[in-house]
Amino acid sequence: MPSVFTQAQLQHLRAGDLVTYGGVQWEVADYSSYDDDNGYATEEWLLKTTRARSYYLLREVDPENPTTLVNWYLSEEISGSSVSGESFSDNLQFTMWRVMREGEQPYPHLRALGKEFYFESQTDGKYRSDKGKASRTTWDYWDQDHLWNLAIEAWEDREIHFYSTKKVNPEDFSEVKTDTKKASFTSSRKGLSKSEQKKIQIVMAWALTIGGILLMIFGGW
Repeated sequence: MPSVFTQAQLQHLRAGDLVTYGGVQWEVADYSSYDDDNGYATEEWLLKTTRARSYYLLREVDPENPTTLVNWYLSEEISGSSVSGESFSDNLQFTMWRVMREGEQPYPHLRALGKEFYFESQTDGKYRSDKGKASRTTWDYWDQDHLWNLAIEAWEDREIHFYSTKKVNPEDFSEVKTDTKKASFTSSRKGLSKSEQKKIQIVMAWALTIGGILLMIFGGW
């Protein structure tokens, strides 16, 4: 059986690594980080499967909650059309970005995926990935039992994203395979893929074979 991950091992995951969660093998597709001026910070790993599903594994450090300073979450992006305000006729996809980026008061109460969510906190900080840096405003909502989170992210390039998030335990993850050539979040992934490397190897093998045959035929000239 694969060994159970510790928090330190999870933090060292980078693009190309494989982990198991919920009986499913996931590939780490990307790593990034986020922080603000108040000491709030997250590390984020994009997990993908062959079934075209993807999640974000998040490690959160929240200095405003010292009793639970570090938390781990699994987050899935949802459609903005599934999120509504006090009235079900509210179309937040087209108004939320302006409201968030212009510093207006957060909506106190939202609905999503059949659940009620209540505003808890806002962060404004810098997001860092292999593509560079960008500013991001995030509003966090929680259900009444504080088990499910609704996170809304407004980016400087006018993009807005909605995420459904739940708490997870690092012990629920297990290692399958670690890529020895890990990609850093400060540099883009470079080099050839395994399929491209295999194609080159096949071409080189054929070239050597043809060269050997030509030497046998014309070697006496």
